[in-house]
Amino acid sequence: MYRKDQKKQLQYPKMNAAKSFFNVFRQICIRIIGQFLRRNTKFKEVNLYHKKIYQAVDEYETTTFKISGIIPKHLNGLLLRIGSNPIDVKNPALFEWYLGDGMIHGLKLQDGDAIWFKSKMLATDFVQNRKAQPRIKGYRRGAHDVVNTNIFKHAGKLWAVIEAGAFPICLDDELNAERYQFFNSDADLPFTAHPRKDIKTGHLHAICYDALDCKNAYYQVIDQHGDLIHVTQILLKHGPMIHDCLITDCEVIIFDCPLTFSVKHLLQGKSVPYQWNDQHQARLGILSKYGHAEQIQWINLDPCFVFHAANAFRDEQNQIILDIMVHHTDFEHSLHAAYEQQNARLERWTINSKLSAINRIILDSRIQEFPKIDERFTGLKYRYLYTLAFPKNAALFNFLCIYDLEMNKNVTYDFGISWAIGEVVFVPESEQSAEGDGFLMAYLHHLDGEDSKVVILKVNGLDIQLQAEIDLAVRVPLGFHCNWVNLN
Repeated sequence: MYRKDQKKQLQYPKMNAAKSFFNVFRQICIRIIGQFLRRNTKFKEVNLYHKKIYQAVDEYETTTFKISGIIPKHLNGLLLRIGSNPIDVKNPALFEWYLGDGMIHGLKLQDGDAIWFKSKMLATDFVQNRKAQPRIKGYRRGAHDVVNTNIFKHAGKLWAVIEAGAFPICLDDELNAERYQFFNSDADLPFTAHPRKDIKTGHLHAICYDALDCKNAYYQVIDQHGDLIHVTQILLKHGPMIHDCLITDCEVIIFDCPLTFSVKHLLQGKSVPYQWNDQHQARLGILSKYGHAEQIQWINLDPCFVFHAANAFRDEQNQIILDIMVHHTDFEHSLHAAYEQQNARLERWTINSKLSAINRIILDSRIQEFPKIDERFTGLKYRYLYTLAFPKNAALFNFLCIYDLEMNKNVTYDFGISWAIGEVVFVPESEQSAEGDGFLMAYLHHLDGEDSKVVILKVNGLDIQLQAEIDLAVRVPLGFHCNWVNLN
């Protein structure tokens, strides 16, 4: 339990102008050295950018749409998608998709109508220099100048984020970038692509790491005002990639998996220098919210990697239940490619009440990713789970799965072989409506490069009906994460 006096006693490294200047210099050096190391490199991975669905697009804005169906009047907000949109790639065959310059795509809905759609580059220094535009405010941090992975609203502002060290970028509701900053704090700390919001307190809980620090990770809590109120340093080995975390009503869950920093990959010129490490013990950490690192209870696991997790909660037997997407050593192959080479499966992990053992069962062996839930149930017992899946012989995700975890049933919704679906978001019919009664929204991407669209599906449990489609009249490249921001 968090106490207000904890904030007064909080100690953490603080950012200043000198540190920021050094970070900018280091980013430039790392970029130059990386280009030098890659000059004669021949990666085995397929060049994604010969496929139209991944190719970069120019910035775009429109207020004119072709709409079929009816947009629900209470959906007043922004459907935000973020992803890789490289602004300058001299040799696409050597380019790492995960480190492409960030672009935000946003559709504003209001009173049953589509108001505007925008595609805007994230205003990093590299992008602003290429556009001959002024740099945004704030100190700089991290090994690279890329922010491209997730975007959400907190403390009254939009925040675009990436893991491994760089500061978030703050934006307004019109998608205008304002500044780099660790939220409303002066902290010099890394952040994550996947914080978890406690629905009772409004606090963000996050497990964060810095690619340049292979010995530490951090458990951080950002309050509803954007202030850092808790931080504890977690000692680790080998520099593991920690992409996601989970919370229950009273704990935070830490994934320490054997995908770790690799000097060999770095010297080979790979922009994402991580590889599978058989010497790194996979384990899961359990820590009380607002607790300190020495209190973590670790449980060893068979080798695996958790890229994205759905939810966690305590059941009636006081066991911790986790629903997660689990990769094995094959995740190594997707580090420098994209979804086609993913091979995750949906598993449920049950941790006994003594926190001493884990029982793992496979809920679905089909290739899936990007799990989403009704976020009103984050950290609580829940029933419905939404994922994206590959049908047999398909190149990309093109159908949606809905799971009823209480009844052990699921249904699928097929978008057809010409379309790939991006991450979905669930918006309840109302704040009082039952779990699973609401709308699913997502961006759809045409494999042949035709115009993209936004789809709105009415769902109630396992029942799913097409509600509306909004033709964007422009192509949106396949990207990373998608969220709904309510503007009511």
